[in-house]
Amino acid sequence: MQMIQSGYRGLSLVLELSLGRILIPAAIVVGLAGGAMIGAEVAKLQIPQSDFMR
Repeated sequence: MQMIQSGYRGLSLVLELSLGRILIPAAIVVGLAGGAMIGAEVAKLQIPQSDFMR
């Protein structure tokens, strides 16, 4: 029984560390994508409208 408990604790530690390794890069990618989308919208607002661009 003690072996099962220690194995469960070890497995939960491995999963917790792996989850951190996945979530941090995913948060960085989501942040960069969001910044790119906002930057594209701001760039569209700064372009003067022309009569030729319809």
